[in-house]
Amino acid sequence: MPELLTLQRLAASLTVALDVRALERFALYRDLLLDWNQRVNLTRITEPGEVELRLFGDALALHPYVRRQAEAHPAARARRLIDVGSGAGFPGLPLKIVDPTLDVVLLEATGKKVTFLEAAIAELELDGVRAVHGRAEDFAHQSAFRARFDLVTARGVARLPTLLEVCLPFLRPGGWGIFPKGRDAAVEASDSANALATLGARLLDVDPAPLPELEGTVIVVAEQVGPVPSGYPRRAGLPVKHPL
Repeated sequence: MPELLTLQRLAASLTVALDVRALERFALYRDLLLDWNQRVNLTRITEPGEVELRLFGDALALHPYVRRQAEAHPAARARRLIDVGSGAGFPGLPLKIVDPTLDVVLLEATGKKVTFLEAAIAELELDGVRAVHGRAEDFAHQSAFRARFDLVTARGVARLPTLLEVCLPFLRPGGWGIFPKGRDAAVEASDSANALATLGARLLDVDPAPLPELEGTVIVVAEQVGPVPSGYPRRAGLPVKHPL
């Protein structure tokens, strides 16, 4: 069994259960990521221990909020998560590994990264997860995606006012956006008051990651209260150039 001692310690501190199969998948995922990264620019992190800490650990820090959303809004159906700008699969793919019951979509605009995600999904033998090639500004207006998800995540995509506009339209009322941010998260949250009001959402949490090893990571959580007005998100480019 792969040791992954750093990951096991972080998971235990977060009360996230990792069985043998999950550990095997994380070890394989790490190895695939580092191998592909020699040919495709997937991440600046190239040390196995740092993959465990900064990529897997940051993703697992979101899982307590995934559980809280389920407790606050129980659903009879499979709960759906979309990871916007998924890149090499973070945080959506680790969340799928620790909670196989989630139905996950990894949305990514770069074709080479989508190719990696498809290969990783196949190698990890995961069901109920798929990689989709495209931009959030386009997919959020499609009926198969708009207001269809219980959870939306995104890592390192944009400042929070922009992130809310491109992510929240995917959520059903009662759905949560869960976003790992950096040290400026409180400022970004303060700057997001207009975006939240315009999009029909409210801020729930701006919490430092609960582990000292993840110092600098802040988790921002927003709840979608009602439907997002039909004009949002605006076309690609506008949410960044002219944030709400």
